[in-house]
Amino acid sequence: MTQYYFHEKIVLALCLLILNNYLFLNFNFPILLIKINFLIFLLILLIFYFKNFSENLFLKIFFMILIFISLGTPTFEWDPRSIWLFHAKRIFYENSIFAVADNYAEFSHNGYPKIASAFASSFAVLIGHWNEVFPKLSFLFMFLPPLILTYIFFKETQYLIFLSIVFFTVGKFLFNGWSDGLIAVYFCLSAFLMYLLMISDNDYFKKKFIYYLIAFCFFIILTLIKNEGSVLLLILFTTVFLTKFFKKEFGKDIYRLIFLSFSFLPIIFWKLFCYLNGIGYSEYYNLDILSNLLPRLYELNNYQLISYFLLLNEKFLVCLIFFLISFWLNWDKKVFNYVSISALIYIFVLSFVFLSTPYDLFWQLDSSAARIVRSLSFLLAFFGLYNLRNKISD
Repeated sequence: MTQYYFHEKIVLALCLLILNNYLFLNFNFPILLIKINFLIFLLILLIFYFKNFSENLFLKIFFMILIFISLGTPTFEWDPRSIWLFHAKRIFYENSIFAVADNYAEFSHNGYPKIASAFASSFAVLIGHWNEVFPKLSFLFMFLPPLILTYIFFKETQYLIFLSIVFFTVGKFLFNGWSDGLIAVYFCLSAFLMYLLMISDNDYFKKKFIYYLIAFCFFIILTLIKNEGSVLLLILFTTVFLTKFFKKEFGKDIYRLIFLSFSFLPIIFWKLFCYLNGIGYSEYYNLDILSNLLPRLYELNNYQLISYFLLLNEKFLVCLIFFLISFWLNWDKKVFNYVSISALIYIFVLSFVFLSTPYDLFWQLDSSAARIVRSLSFLLAFFGLYNLRNKISD
């Protein structure tokens, strides 16, 4: 592996190994092959670490600190313990993602995507046993591809600011076993790659096939982390479609968009498997959405609650202010429009989902809004920093 496209190759290799692991557990590959796949993943991490150790030093130190924090914190919260790591434990003992076919323990949302849980189970396979602490370290490993990719665009001081943004917006979700941090980071970097390949005037990245492969892998991983990953990716495609349609530029990029759209296939196959086997949270799939949505549409208090929990979230407000100041200092119409359209569609979708929930609206917002809005906060802060990259001195 040469210095030429070194970081891109590292990112692509790590992504392919994460996806390989998911594929192996789909088709009951031998345990030895799963161990070898994870060992190669760790070997590539070592190559990244020790090939010119001083390069990307901030990330390397940041990541080592997070490893110690992750190993020193138990898993006690509901979602990590009873959903993500519970699925990983089942996959570990059954050596197959399809262990959920019996729909045992419906409370754990067996229909959720499984790529993070599958990766955690394979780490336990490599170690040789299961406990409730070290498997969630694999969730941390999954953050590395997007964090390494970002180094291509931000250097030294800029990258330190970027890591500060990651820590501010994602925080404990980097190491506590939840999937919301992964969703936020993969969504943001997927949005960034979509911008570079489909919206930007810079043809450098559009001519490099490796970036399409990386984007393709990121898109697949995003959809396989959580259910909302598919919605977030669909929002990005919708944003690109609207932008190209109104500019009458859709024809020249149609083949690129078609290629990238194949990234939806794995999650479609998974959901089809769940549907055919009756897997899922039956209370959710059998509800009449309109019966929950329509009565709430006419109550002003519902919109006030949504605004309070989503738009008045302190992290979101800080990131929004940073985003607006960034574009006040350096106006870039294409980036601003792209991010704004994506953010507005996301807010609309979130509002629709919350208004149609079968549960009490206040309880639903109070229990999930702060986690979900991290994706939006990180998106705004990331593009705000990207917009100022030429004004921040190294």
